[in-house]
Amino acid sequence: MIQFDNAVERYGKIILNEMNKADIKCWLAGGALRDYFMGVPVKTDYDMFFPNEIEYEKARTYFKAKECEVKWESDNGCKVKYNGLTYDLVKKFFKDPQTTIEAFDFTVSMFAVDSEKIYHGETTFIDLAKRQLMINKITYPASSLSRSFRYYKKGFTMCIGEMKKLFEAIQNEPKEEQKPQENISKNEEEKDKSSGELGKFFRGID
Repeated sequence: MIQFDNAVERYGKIILNEMNKADIKCWLAGGALRDYFMGVPVKTDYDMFFPNEIEYEKARTYFKAKECEVKWESDNGCKVKYNGLTYDLVKKFFKDPQTTIEAFDFTVSMFAVDSEKIYHGETTFIDLAKRQLMINKITYPASSLSRSFRYYKKGFTMCIGEMKKLFEAIQNEPKEEQKPQENISKNEEEKDKSSGELGKFFRGID
């Protein structure tokens, strides 16, 4: 598809070609691509994924050598501003782009791109066109619930059946794994919003 080819070219020019030249294996996934295919301005950060910690550290070292602005670093990754754009380097590893998006909670965010192709979920484009919030996988229910509210602000809706799945998952979540809201610092909240798609690993692709 021409649109797919254009997207590969677009993200190649933005960062992926540069990463390839630096011999860094990585790909982009999540909200930035969702917004692109929605045809709306991309306001979210670019979430960058890696197959292992070696490639992550190569990218982290590369950006720092370019004197980028480091927004924050944590055990889950780091956020850098480089050439006017902000990248979340995610320290949660997957073997390839397809495996990455299969771990995402909502189908409408199941997008990834590397230097060769676009990856997407089976119903991603249908759900995106209908602005319907469909669950792909619930790993961290509280995180998915929080993100669903942000999707509502973007004009998405969730049917009763999907809501039921989400609330049942929340009810079944072990209480000791839930972190009291009053104990979350502002700095942690910022990381929570800005660190990607998988709950405790990276919650904020939008």
